[in-house]
Amino acid sequence: ECGKGKPYTTMLKLTGCKEEGEFTCNDGQCIKMEERCNQLPNCRDKSDERNCQILLLEDGYNKNIPPISGVNNRVVPVNVNISITLMKVVEIEETDHSIHLQFKINLQWKENRVKYQNLKDKTSLNALTDADIGQLWLPLVIYENTDQKESTRLGVEWEWVTRVSVVKEGKFTRSGLDEVDEAEIFEGAENTLTMAQTYTWEFQCQYKLQHYPFDTQVQLKMTLTNKYVQL
Repeated sequence: ECGKGKPYTTMLKLTGCKEEGEFTCNDGQCIKMEERCNQLPNCRDKSDERNCQILLLEDGYNKNIPPISGVNNRVVPVNVNISITLMKVVEIEETDHSIHLQFKINLQWKENRVKYQNLKDKTSLNALTDADIGQLWLPLVIYENTDQKESTRLGVEWEWVTRVSVVKEGKFTRSGLDEVDEAEIFEGAENTLTMAQTYTWEFQCQYKLQHYPFDTQVQLKMTLTNKYVQL
């Protein structure tokens, strides 16, 4: 019932490669699955570096809703780990009490609604394309003590670059015979997404003197005479 009685065209691949651990090039050559989509053509016809999409989204995925899980009929939001690396103190403005900082922010979380394919041990090889990043839910961090309440939004070309990669952590399953190309499929709930942004922003210094209730101000008294100044 594939064509429902009508002519159709489909792609078939005949292979003599091992069912597990090998990829079949379009010309029939066999290579290791680790060599598939590693940015180095290992097939004679270079077919191992084609169709190298990492992110697999199901129909109905909504990037405006954060990933959640259900435990005992309770909705549990995803955990997001945040780390900030201070790279440079660019400038300190004493008059308006502000400081310009150059820093890098890293966010890590797991997206249980997606799947990945052909992940590599080297995380840099698991970088998502700009098109994939635009389809994903991304954590939002707002910097409250900036003038415009800056956040971790995606920057445009003249602002900054957002990089998102997948850290290979979980086990994989192999694609079925209904798929033309062999692939290793990884569950999103078992592999971490990492997002990185680097920029320079101006932060307003907020003085919360109520945190120091035991501090007292010292008044400087000065006595003037016609001969000298006594402190």
